[in-house]
Amino acid sequence: MKIRTRIFLVFIILMAVGLFSFVRWMQGEMRPRYMEAQEDTLVDMSQLLASQVSSQGVSLVEGQPEINTAFLQLAFRELLSRQVDAQIYELHKQQVDIRIYVTDRNGKVIFDSDSGRDLNADYSRWRDVSLTLKGKYGARSTDFDPLYADGSIMYIAAPITFNNDIIGVVSVGKPTRNAERFMSYLLSNISSVGLLILLIAIITGVALNGWISRPLSRLQQYAQAVTRGERTSLPALGNNEMGDVGQAMESMRKALDGKTYVSDYVQSLTHELKSPIAAIQGAAELLEEDMPVESRQRFLGNIRSQGQRMQELIERLLDLAELEYRPKLENTSLFYIKPLLEEVINSFQPLSEKLNVQLHCQCNESLRIQADRFLLSNALNNIVKNALEFSPTESKIILSAKKQDKTVLISICDQGPGIPDYAKAKIFDRFFSVARPDGQKGSGLGLSFVKEIATLHKAGLKVLDNEQAKTGTCIELQFPLKQG
Repeated sequence: MKIRTRIFLVFIILMAVGLFSFVRWMQGEMRPRYMEAQEDTLVDMSQLLASQVSSQGVSLVEGQPEINTAFLQLAFRELLSRQVDAQIYELHKQQVDIRIYVTDRNGKVIFDSDSGRDLNADYSRWRDVSLTLKGKYGARSTDFDPLYADGSIMYIAAPITFNNDIIGVVSVGKPTRNAERFMSYLLSNISSVGLLILLIAIITGVALNGWISRPLSRLQQYAQAVTRGERTSLPALGNNEMGDVGQAMESMRKALDGKTYVSDYVQSLTHELKSPIAAIQGAAELLEEDMPVESRQRFLGNIRSQGQRMQELIERLLDLAELEYRPKLENTSLFYIKPLLEEVINSFQPLSEKLNVQLHCQCNESLRIQADRFLLSNALNNIVKNALEFSPTESKIILSAKKQDKTVLISICDQGPGIPDYAKAKIFDRFFSVARPDGQKGSGLGLSFVKEIATLHKAGLKVLDNEQAKTGTCIELQFPLKQG
């Protein structure tokens, strides 16, 4: 598994665990807080009612204080007859859902707002009543109360006093279902928000992973291309650490390529110069001896021709070196092909007439190509020059261009002897050449020059048999078509 994938998975797992832990913590903390809020309200209500009963509902009967709940009965009868229509956020409240009961000092129920359901019942064992009668804080929570069978009820009690003595208890109860409904709704929202946050985190993680991994992937592809020996340029990696690494790799590649490049060229040049140097040395040694003037002139001509060959070899090698060291095209434009083909033909017109070889152009005037016009012209010149050197008299060389699917095909076909089968795989190699019809050999750099130009254009380069003439050779360049 890739490191960036591991980082992404760890990030997502940590986010999921963190959100899950937060939701679980909220679930654990929310219920006590909601219950605290409800209990606080019930404490105030029970104290208020106990104060009212103590001030309005206690009278002396035969010297003993007694609790009179008649005013409470009237108040609850009025309360139950009221229409309640309250929209509390998501809760639509339509009835009063509190229960109040009053007990005497012995815990006997003397008032029950639930239609007197437990009137005269003994509540002295309930915590809210028993603790309050002892002067302590009394509270209880009861499940499955007949009044609210679908949940629990919280009861909070307050003492009824007379002359600082506790003579009874008022207990106020309220079901927790509304609070639990609020909690359930809130927890559902929190869970939804948590899932949304997790989804956003995943999307963000994917985006960050892509943002980070895209330069890494580009750098990896660049390194692989360099390893394969392909001509490639450093991709845009941004002004950051990744860009610094890329620049360091590019500098290292250039340093290594420069050393290898110079070594290869020195070896190649040394090998190719051996033959002309040997010929010059041999001719020079013979010139030291007495010989007829005709022989001396012939050997001097041999020295001049071999010197010219070395000069041409060095110049073309320098041109090829400059082209091979170029990382990418810099001066491309969209232009018509036919005028370029005609320019190439015109430049070779004197030589073609001398050799009695006809040059023809076959191209649609509207066909255009996106390329470096100067380099493409040089490539075509090299191919045509090569074709002229191998073409017999009274033959034809056809320069043609056509559109095929999304490709522009430019071909130069001659009627020469053709390329031997053993040479087809090497014809574009540096310094490789076959003997011309006159027995001479070229520098072996012309078609290498063409290959480098095709590589810079990311164009295909093929050697085809000239099927139309049944003899000769076709060199075909395949350019991606780009319309302007």
